[in-house]
Amino acid sequence: MRRWIVIALLLGAVMPAQAQPQQKGTLHLFIPCGMILPFNHAKADFEARTGMKLKITYDNAVALMRRIRDKGERPDIFIAPGELELRQLAAEGYVDPASIVTFGTFKMVLVVPKRNRAGVKSFADLAKPQVRRVAIADPELNSVGHYAREALKGLKLWDKVEGKVLTHWHALEAVHYVCNGRVDAGVYYATCPLESAPEKVGNATYRILAEVPRNLYPPVKVQGGVLKEAKNQAAAQQFLAFLKEPATQRKLSQFGIPNYSELHRGKP
Repeated sequence: MRRWIVIALLLGAVMPAQAQPQQKGTLHLFIPCGMILPFNHAKADFEARTGMKLKITYDNAVALMRRIRDKGERPDIFIAPGELELRQLAAEGYVDPASIVTFGTFKMVLVVPKRNRAGVKSFADLAKPQVRRVAIADPELNSVGHYAREALKGLKLWDKVEGKVLTHWHALEAVHYVCNGRVDAGVYYATCPLESAPEKVGNATYRILAEVPRNLYPPVKVQGGVLKEAKNQAAAQQFLAFLKEPATQRKLSQFGIPNYSELHRGKP
């Protein structure tokens, strides 16, 4: 009897105490293509910890929403670059509103082409005659466009520049308007996609001139939500909780999705 006790103790000494059975299966995520870099890192960390596999479809948020609405595709999780997209998907019955979590934020900035032929130096210059076109994403379809419009309203400029505004349903194309010199300025997120997916833009083709004071527009809430028809609800909720863990928050911030609570303390 003593012999078997000794053997059991020896086996316990060599086996890691923290070893836990890993989960199996795959989670499918729809993620805007402006978040490629931070989510590639999050994917690697989550898979290593849980044994789950993450299948990520990167595309424009509006295009991803159309795949859900028009093509009947059903990922487990939808990641949105602001409140607008998930609010719409929840209202239409695709996403469980109780599942939605906020895990990041973005700042709004003024961006100009590198050559800056219109001589833009500040937000106030957008109202000057030499500035003929200002680009934002379509504010009815894209969170970044919605917040850009709210920022211009907060700056008391929307009424002065509305007639100059050029929009695009695809948020990345609105960024390309500046990078290609088709417009004199644009209002976008500071890091998405300029830092979080740098391969999507030409880094030498634009300049960030100024940040919009954060008290002039609603806090940007980068969010994730679980679809009602998700195949693995529990694992999807686990992944959204993982996004809010301190270590994940630090890594997301490092690669282009700032921490919401740090920039908006005391705000709901």
